[in-house]
Amino acid sequence: MSAAEILLLRHGQSEGNEGGRFGGHGPTPLTALGRRQAEAAARAIAAEGGLTAIFASDLPRAMQTAAPVVAATGIAMRTTPALRERSVGVFTGMTFAEAEAAHPEIFRAMMQRDPDACPPEGETSRARAAHVGAFFDETVETFGGAGRALFVSHAFTLNLLLRRLLGLAESPTVFFRTDNCALHRLKRSAQGFWNVEALNDRRHLVGL
Repeated sequence: MSAAEILLLRHGQSEGNEGGRFGGHGPTPLTALGRRQAEAAARAIAAEGGLTAIFASDLPRAMQTAAPVVAATGIAMRTTPALRERSVGVFTGMTFAEAEAAHPEIFRAMMQRDPDACPPEGETSRARAAHVGAFFDETVETFGGAGRALFVSHAFTLNLLLRRLLGLAESPTVFFRTDNCALHRLKRSAQGFWNVEALNDRRHLVGL
């Protein structure tokens, strides 16, 4: 097993974020601020150098965030539904208050981070964790491990992935703050151990 460096990047501010609405699998795009955040992240990642692969959720806000990195590094973007945010079904586009009023029991279970809570027409966090975890494991191994890969995804999905990597998958009360266009940085040693280099790194966003 060879070493690997992984960058986990949340998308920039979306119109759904700005309006306090559930994004889910919806097509909400980046705001003007979100686009500036994506450009700042791209400059920082390109300046560090060494990037060898870019994987992104196929939702618009994630692809729009990855696009400046592609432009700055010349590395092609590979999109996949495996990196999507959790589907929240009928809650998509609703504010939290609207979702609570429509389905109070399900909303309460989701807010309590019940891994089996499922909004109507949506998916459980347990199912989303399985999807992203399987994709991540397969990609890291196929990718060869010796490079530096960027995964552009969403706050909840990145939390599920981090909890899985850190052995906290069964600890729903643990939540890693993941701001728009913040980076989590991890390195895997040749022995297969994951080292956390930084969580919610926002240095490149100062001044925005």
